[in-house]
Amino acid sequence: MNDEHSPEHPEDPFDGLLKGVDRRPRPSEAARERAFAAVEEEWDALQTRRARRRRLVPSLAAAATLLVGLIGLVTLQQPAAPTLQPLLAHGHVRVGETDYRASGAPVSVEVAADAPIRALGPSRWASGGVDLRVDAGARFAWRSPDTIVLDTGRVYVATDGGATFSVATDRGVVMDIGTRFLVERRDEVLEVAVREGVVELATPAGVRRTAPVEPGAARVLIARDGRVEERTEPAAHARWNWIHTAPKGYVGRNPVAMLREIARDLGRELRFAPGVEAALQAEELDGDYRGLAPWAALGHVTAAVGAQWREQDGVITVVF
Repeated sequence: MNDEHSPEHPEDPFDGLLKGVDRRPRPSEAARERAFAAVEEEWDALQTRRARRRRLVPSLAAAATLLVGLIGLVTLQQPAAPTLQPLLAHGHVRVGETDYRASGAPVSVEVAADAPIRALGPSRWASGGVDLRVDAGARFAWRSPDTIVLDTGRVYVATDGGATFSVATDRGVVMDIGTRFLVERRDEVLEVAVREGVVELATPAGVRRTAPVEPGAARVLIARDGRVEERTEPAAHARWNWIHTAPKGYVGRNPVAMLREIARDLGRELRFAPGVEAALQAEELDGDYRGLAPWAALGHVTAAVGAQWREQDGVITVVF
């Protein structure tokens, strides 16, 4: 019989610790079933969560891809700010950080709608048959070929019935009805002066249409403090003088027609001494009057046909 302490079976150092310790009792069958059931339930829950995560990741990726695509589509579908190309016929203006100058030939100015423009000097613009003049220091923007937004300063508009034009301000919108008019925006006041035709001024207080003007007179609308007033003043009022610093000049050979246009620009009535008009109809001008201001052109034209002129009480009389 072998001795369990023989060299073939050396004594285990832990035997002493285990002596006297009873064997752990086996769990009951019911306890084992409950434990296995709990493990199986947790395993099933884990697999369910994993399966849900696997389905969710592609869904999130697809959603992200769709979102990026939609953002790109919306970006592509958003219309870019329209670009306008009004003609600067005369003057010096600044669009953003770019300066434009014109003195002889018109300059096409490429400008985004509502881009701020500052008139560094008196300027004249042409857009769709409209003669637009802007006083030095005015700040405005082109919204469309037939609308500007005036922040501050003065503008002059002449459509002569051949086009329509609107001047929008924070105090109201001025819409012409075949006319020549001024708009001035300063401090808390908006003033509209009309020499020819009719304008409508739309303000929060309503729409106001000017009364027809009489020869030699102008109608003025003044909007302030939530109300609009109307009055009459001479067509030759000093408020119009600045427009001649950006003149459009005159083209033609008939001296009578040119004199009438000059008087119209000056807001004066034109008269001829007896026999003068008939004599001038037979004359033909030979010269370049483009770019001349009205008073200068008046002197050049009358001198070219051997006539003279005088002005009194808003009436220009041409005599020999």
